[in-house]
Amino acid sequence: MRKHVYDGTLVDMKDPVNFLMPFIMPRRTDSQVFFDFRLDVSKVEDFIRAQQEDIPGLSIFHFFFAVIIRCCAITPQVNRFIANNGIYQRDHVRIAMNIKKSLTEDGPESIIYPTFEKTESLKEIVEKSNKAIEEAMAELDNPQSDVDKLCKILKHLPQFILRGFIKYVQWADKRGKLPKTLVNATPFHSGFYVTNVGSIGLPVIYHHLYEFGTTSVFIAIGKKEVDTDMARNGDMSRTRILPVKMVMDERICDGFIFSRAYRTITKCFANPEILLEGWKPENE
Repeated sequence: MRKHVYDGTLVDMKDPVNFLMPFIMPRRTDSQVFFDFRLDVSKVEDFIRAQQEDIPGLSIFHFFFAVIIRCCAITPQVNRFIANNGIYQRDHVRIAMNIKKSLTEDGPESIIYPTFEKTESLKEIVEKSNKAIEEAMAELDNPQSDVDKLCKILKHLPQFILRGFIKYVQWADKRGKLPKTLVNATPFHSGFYVTNVGSIGLPVIYHHLYEFGTTSVFIAIGKKEVDTDMARNGDMSRTRILPVKMVMDERICDGFIFSRAYRTITKCFANPEILLEGWKPENE
């Protein structure tokens, strides 16, 4: 196995069972595990409103990006991927997300996949995400972009040539031999893929992982809900809830690591101000 592929480094797996997992379950769809949870966003919504002056445009998806990055800092094992039957540690945090220019049936759609460092603050994450969105929107208005040109060429190829090209790309992808320019041009080589279906009014869904690429975690954020509880004295309380569902590649790490990552998520939602500063190892 190659020690370096794409943007990751081969992990020396001491546990023989973990080492054998990519051989026993060679496909990502063989290894999917499903996890759903509901997050109280009351404090986060108050926090977002309070930060609008210092961090203009801060939204729940920016906050969720920051939570993912903090999880990768504290539990870097969740930022791994499988290639050529090896387990690789990603060097940085790359998050992909679909965006629409307008919420209409014919509204053009694009994908952002900015790359972050685990030490970045919430403000830096917002600025980098917004810059990626602006660039993606500009490309939608540019019919001569490199991606558009490539798609047009592939679209007009005879089907037997196109099938051969796609098979070669899939073969090279599984062996970590794709050109770096192609890897950087697709969202499928991101550590995490996030879809905010709640922004278009849909309930939360499970989304499968892709065999192509190296994405090990797919996160779907649903439409916000309200939970109503009654105390013993009869008082009613209302809580704003964000439903989330994840599909994960179980080969990258064990359940204990995933549980630590989940505790980090709930900690960030309970104490959103901790994301204002970039992660420092001595603080954990």
